[in-house]
Amino acid sequence: MTIPNTSMLRPLYKAAQVRELDRRTIAGGIDGFALMQRAASSAWHSFRSRWPQVRSLTVMCGSGNNGGDGHVLAALAMQSGLKVQRVTLKPLGELSGDAARAADLATSAGVNCEEWHAGIELTGEVIIDALLGTGLKGEVEGRFRRAIEMINAAHRPVLAIDIPSGLVADTGAVLSIAVEAACTVTFIGDKVGLHTGDAPAYTGEIDFRPLGVKAQAYFDIPTYGVAAGRFTSGRCLCPAPAH
Repeated sequence: MTIPNTSMLRPLYKAAQVRELDRRTIAGGIDGFALMQRAASSAWHSFRSRWPQVRSLTVMCGSGNNGGDGHVLAALAMQSGLKVQRVTLKPLGELSGDAARAADLATSAGVNCEEWHAGIELTGEVIIDALLGTGLKGEVEGRFRRAIEMINAAHRPVLAIDIPSGLVADTGAVLSIAVEAACTVTFIGDKVGLHTGDAPAYTGEIDFRPLGVKAQAYFDIPTYGVAAGRFTSGRCLCPAPAH
């Protein structure tokens, strides 16, 4: 199959299928960190298209690749002259792999970073949710739960990277709590869980970005429903079958 134009009907995938698409893309010659930079750049452009007048933002970063996307976006924002508050829920020295490279990139760009704590004040006009990605399994607990509570209590627009933290990518279920986003920018394959279950109350507008993945990578990957339009507002035209 070929991936349709983003202005037309769009197939939906489960998290495992998107991970396979990611693996194939990297195996095809695109470095994993380069793919992360593409994702962050796409998220940055999505942010600027919605809030062109905003001059400050808070980027909330987790420990994995989702957090890495946030670190790179923070660097792009700083380089564009915005005031950036970068908050991490894991000490930078404990990060590894591409997430560590992304954090180093942001630091080299001059972005200060503070570790999250219960009394921290979120100062940005818009908040970037880069806490938890599509690999979330169990209930959201501890500092991640408290950080999400803080984001939701701030009553500011939120851009979620890939998926609102706390939402299950395959079902749209909420694992005790989830970020309430104004917009979700999602990559490579649109996720079933952005369009089903409780998702419409959390995703906001959905911006799908394929990141230049070649059409042949999708050829034998099963799909689990269809969404319409580039911005779908959480509506699924075809319910995902039970698997």
